[in-house]
Amino acid sequence: EEEPAFEYEAIADGVRRVNRARVYTAYYKSVPAILVVKCGTESEAHPSNPKPGNRGKRDSQMILMTFFQKVIFYDTFSPLDYEIFWKMKKLMKRGLSPDKFELVLMVDADTRVDPDSITHMVTAMNNDITLMGLCGETKVANKGASWVTAIQVFEYFISHHYAKAFESIFGGVTCLPGCFSMYRIKAPKHGGWIPILANPDIIQEFNVTTVNTLHAKNLLLLGEDRFLSTLMLRVFPRRQMLFVPQATCRTIVPDSFAVLLSQRRRWINSTVHNLMELALVSDLCGIACLSMQFVVVIDLISSIVLPAAILLLLAFFINLGFTDSPQYQPLFILLATLGLPALLILFTAKKLSYIGWMTIYILALPIWNFVLPIYSFWHFDDFTWGETRK
Repeated sequence: EEEPAFEYEAIADGVRRVNRARVYTAYYKSVPAILVVKCGTESEAHPSNPKPGNRGKRDSQMILMTFFQKVIFYDTFSPLDYEIFWKMKKLMKRGLSPDKFELVLMVDADTRVDPDSITHMVTAMNNDITLMGLCGETKVANKGASWVTAIQVFEYFISHHYAKAFESIFGGVTCLPGCFSMYRIKAPKHGGWIPILANPDIIQEFNVTTVNTLHAKNLLLLGEDRFLSTLMLRVFPRRQMLFVPQATCRTIVPDSFAVLLSQRRRWINSTVHNLMELALVSDLCGIACLSMQFVVVIDLISSIVLPAAILLLLAFFINLGFTDSPQYQPLFILLATLGLPALLILFTAKKLSYIGWMTIYILALPIWNFVLPIYSFWHFDDFTWGETRK
């Protein structure tokens, strides 16, 4: 039976700002579940429109965030908020209402969460009330689908156990992936509650409908999950965002180079612009060269100079091959540097198979450090979603 559609204010311009959605309730293995399906207005319901009601992922996040903001502040509900509230209250046992919820887990539809992962995440949140968000490790589910998936296996591994683990030392993971992250809706403080994800300052900047500048479009249209992390660090610089390696999930990664190129264009461009935002936040954890702000600046510089590093590496090998008296010491240092991640494998994954994935990744370094960044920088003004996974 089809549920009635309820209106809400969407992230869009003009007539598309008014949208509708249906709310379905059920139990999945005794767990209460609510499904919100955006269906659009009556004018959108025609065969030429394959996705009526679609306003993007950020709009879906805003439905959740604004709902809890209104619940916490006793604000006026939209018709959709009202329907979600009462269906949620009806589903919950012992008369629990939505204002009791403290945590929210965000997972992509193509992501499979491993057993006990949510337990590890909730435990970390309960042990430290200053935690406002955390993420686990995302692993590649389709490792052997093609050479494109093969080169991504170790890249996913080091992006978590190297980059995110290092940022976690400062308590400031700069990007909680939208595919597998947990956020704190509100946190206890002085006997009351302070909104975190439902904070008005965060929602106001995240709920921008008119985007005119190149910088703002890269922030809001290409990487909403990274921008949400940036906003949370900017509004709450003294709270923490961590990486929990015990929590793992598996996701389907692009298996064709065209889809990978489109995905990384969005990721790289949004990364550069978000790092520019974070570099201006002076009250992040640490001081001077031992600060999160310094780490962000180094990340920003390294993201820009990666193509030049590959060209210098190529020049080094050409010089090594054609010179009469080659210097092997720089070569040994280079090989040792490239081999250092093997120690990371021994201490974290403890699987020799990752040595093979590391070798494939090293062979594909020209793609990661030259082709993808150059393509992304050349398309800085491309804000389309492009090729996506089917």
